[in-house]
Amino acid sequence: MHWVDVYAEELLGRGKKHFVESGTSISGEPHLGSAEDLIISDGIAKAIIEKGGECKTIWAMDDLDGLRKIPKQLPKEFEQYLGQPAFKLPCPDGCCSSFAEHFTRPFLENLARVDVKPEPVSVAKMYQDGKYDNVVRIALDRAAEITAIIKEVSGSERGDDWLPFFPICENCGRILTTQAYAWDGQKVSYRCKGGIAGKNFIPGCGHEGAVGIREGKLPWRVEWASRWSHLGVTFEPMGKDLMASGGTYETGKAICERIYNSPAPLAVPYEWIVIEGGKRLGKSAGRILTIGELVDIATPEIARYFFFRSKPTSHKDIDFGLGIIKLAEEYEMSERTYFGQDTGIPEKELEDVRRNYTMSQISGIPERLSQVSYSHLISTVQVSKDWNHILEKLARTDDLSGMTAEEERRLKVKVEAVKTWLATHAPEDMVFQLQQEPPNLPLTEFEKLQLTKLSFKLCQANLNWTAENIHNAIYDVSVELKLKKSSEIFGLIYKIFLNKNRGPRLGYLLASLDRDFVVERVQHFAN
Repeated sequence: MHWVDVYAEELLGRGKKHFVESGTSISGEPHLGSAEDLIISDGIAKAIIEKGGECKTIWAMDDLDGLRKIPKQLPKEFEQYLGQPAFKLPCPDGCCSSFAEHFTRPFLENLARVDVKPEPVSVAKMYQDGKYDNVVRIALDRAAEITAIIKEVSGSERGDDWLPFFPICENCGRILTTQAYAWDGQKVSYRCKGGIAGKNFIPGCGHEGAVGIREGKLPWRVEWASRWSHLGVTFEPMGKDLMASGGTYETGKAICERIYNSPAPLAVPYEWIVIEGGKRLGKSAGRILTIGELVDIATPEIARYFFFRSKPTSHKDIDFGLGIIKLAEEYEMSERTYFGQDTGIPEKELEDVRRNYTMSQISGIPERLSQVSYSHLISTVQVSKDWNHILEKLARTDDLSGMTAEEERRLKVKVEAVKTWLATHAPEDMVFQLQQEPPNLPLTEFEKLQLTKLSFKLCQANLNWTAENIHNAIYDVSVELKLKKSSEIFGLIYKIFLNKNRGPRLGYLLASLDRDFVVERVQHFAN
């Protein structure tokens, strides 16, 4: 059984109605890891609904969190706002009404492209509108008990006068620099002494004052528990780091159950997404990867597939270069498997592979298999002038007969994704310009012999002009001539067509070209 169905059935065993909440701190552009949280939520929610249950999904925008450091994508001037809550910050480019809108609007728009449409909720507004009044009062009234729970679960010490509340300083507007020390049932007294944000100390302004409970926020572990209780959250995906023994989830669970008398939600832990070199994806890395960028180069369906193809706890790495081709091939294999083609998948894995495909669809499951591979398009779009020219070339190698409007739409999306990938992330040797005239290449007699034998094979009437057959013909020549490495003849052919030593998959490249043109070019160098 696929992992989304395992979670869905476990949750339905607890009740029919469910509520999933995901939260993201708004401290810059949300990266691909932020999308993972919401896409996992979406998959489980849809599985619950498929099985007859109900599920509401929200995205809590943690825009009351203070700005801890300045990511490289923000201007240096933003240092003046360190420690201030995100909802108060200006738009960095002056194009939106606020800092929060600048980063959340494109994130939500790109999530919608992969059919993920949670209800966005501003945490700052929830506090300001009084929706958190009750849970904040409970936390302040029972501060001593929460202090004891935190020590018991995590071993972390808090002072005797510690209060679970961060006021917004009335003087400097910072929230990361205040320390609450008294609660009279109406207002929280505080000192703006400065605070630690990550490895950095943010100085306070020295102001002392008192604010109401709508002018600040609970610390994260307490707020998480209070949010579960207040909203009635039944499950929530979360990074594996939050599930560590004595960590955030265990602390929040204890507070939720013992302070708020509410059941803690089912935790759905997931592995971090890592990029080349095993580096964890994060906002502070400067050049971040986003869900919008993935969709642009991989299509919405392939982007969704990336998240559903393996269990959330399985290792996930992403490479926007050659890794996109591999990802596309895996998705295309799952598509062929779904439509009953023999792809060599073991019998015990077929159900999950087909489910991966259905979970990846955006606009319903197609009525039939209509597939042009990503690898083939890499070659085709680079030797074509326009859309009609692309169709003309594909018709030589792919069955496009009876293509429906929806199938054409999907193909156009895939073509545009390939074009974007070539322009932004493709390795240099994958980008080429077809040499319309034979390049000036001095060849040895043995190289000419290789091309002579290849010309004979390509001219055979029974050779169907497909990428696989062309590849096999080239490889067969290398075997017949006992080449030390088959790459010798492949490199030779790249030279006569691209004037480069390497390029995209050769079978797909030649299949994208007119057969007579290919044969003529090979014969030109064979003579």
